[in-house]
Amino acid sequence: MFGKKVRTPEELVTKSHAALERLRVDRTSAKDVESVSKYFGEMRALLLSGDASAQQACETLVVKANACGLVAQIVSHLPHLPFETRKDAATVFNCIVRTSVRGHDVVVEDLSENPEVLEAIARGYENSDVALTFGAMLRDMCRNETLVRKILYGENFWKMFEYMQLETFEIASDAMATFREALTRHKDVAAEFLNANYERFVKAYTDLLEKGNYVTRRQALKLLGELLLDSANVTVMLKYVAEVENLCLMMNLMRDESKSIQFEAFHIFKVFVANPDKPASVAMILSKNKAKLITYLEDFQTTREDESFQSERSMLLSLLAELPDPE
Repeated sequence: MFGKKVRTPEELVTKSHAALERLRVDRTSAKDVESVSKYFGEMRALLLSGDASAQQACETLVVKANACGLVAQIVSHLPHLPFETRKDAATVFNCIVRTSVRGHDVVVEDLSENPEVLEAIARGYENSDVALTFGAMLRDMCRNETLVRKILYGENFWKMFEYMQLETFEIASDAMATFREALTRHKDVAAEFLNANYERFVKAYTDLLEKGNYVTRRQALKLLGELLLDSANVTVMLKYVAEVENLCLMMNLMRDESKSIQFEAFHIFKVFVANPDKPASVAMILSKNKAKLITYLEDFQTTREDESFQSERSMLLSLLAELPDPE
């Protein structure tokens, strides 16, 4: 008789929407902050219940939230909410976006037509208080093919190169994790994006590898190697290894003071050497530096306990030895 009141999905959405509207006018309203915290906690519990009997209630909540613009409200208010409430709000956002209604991704469809919300989330890295929360939301959206396409082709994606170099280590690392997710989750979409924006992407990536901090450079090199060696990106790989500037960059990075950076650069350098259709300019650079490269690679990380790497190093030495001597 005196049990806890169970609010319907409609009530939860309506009441949270109204409380957020009041907070937009008065951020200091403790009563509304408390109410928002309570409603988001209840929505989070419902959406994460995993109970088949709650599926209809979840779908009702999603439809109602989408109709009243709750998703955009969450993004707008997130920086102003208490830490725990912020976590619940972000989880509710992710669940609402993820939940389909009778086979239709209704929120995804609306979000993809509302670039302002996606841009606001992407710019979240500029606010240190909420950067990690927005980063987690952005990565969750990257799971959806429609949304990751919008994220990649949005102008704000290019700011990721700045965010990955921020002084705050946690935020820079989080930005790198999001950058990786956007480029590896849906490989066909990423390959299309990389092909369409090849010159701009490579220029920004080169700047990152030349000027970034140690951690960013190491992670970026590792990701670049994975992208180039993925069969989905064969067109991009062939373009990349046909350019002398990229070869020279990898040769320089193999001489970096960090063994980890040397190692990641090696895995990209080997593609230049193994390419059977080297352009004349790339073949000439390799031939001119043949003796120095062989001498260097003979002593290159010989103590590394990695049979695959040692086998590749031996193969590379053989391929270099087969190159014609410089004229």
